[in-house]
Amino acid sequence: MNISETQLLVDDYLDLYLYAESMDDQLWKQEIIETLQNSHNEFRKELQSVACKQLMEKYEHINEKIRIIYQQLQTHSANDYLLEKVRELKQQRVSLGSQIQLAKHHSSTNINSRKEPL
Repeated sequence: MNISETQLLVDDYLDLYLYAESMDDQLWKQEIIETLQNSHNEFRKELQSVACKQLMEKYEHINEKIRIIYQQLQTHSANDYLLEKVRELKQQRVSLGSQIQLAKHHSSTNINSRKEPL
């Protein structure tokens, strides 16, 4: 579900909530709130998954760059520029690895245990 679809869903449910409120239907209002909270949680999970995939793609791209530079270093072992580039890429890879672990940790925690306002 993309952002505009999610916004439409939320708008529709808010309209229903107002209608339920005008009818003084407490049960229906509570069901609507629960539905909105669940859709909010699912949307957050989806965003976290996309972010994690993007980080993994960057990580793999850096690994490929390092592999290519190592191949170049087999023929130009004294190339200081290439050695410095490998060092920079390895630092980026470590940083991305930490970000990936953090993203995986956040996606594995139970979002339902954190009641956040919509």
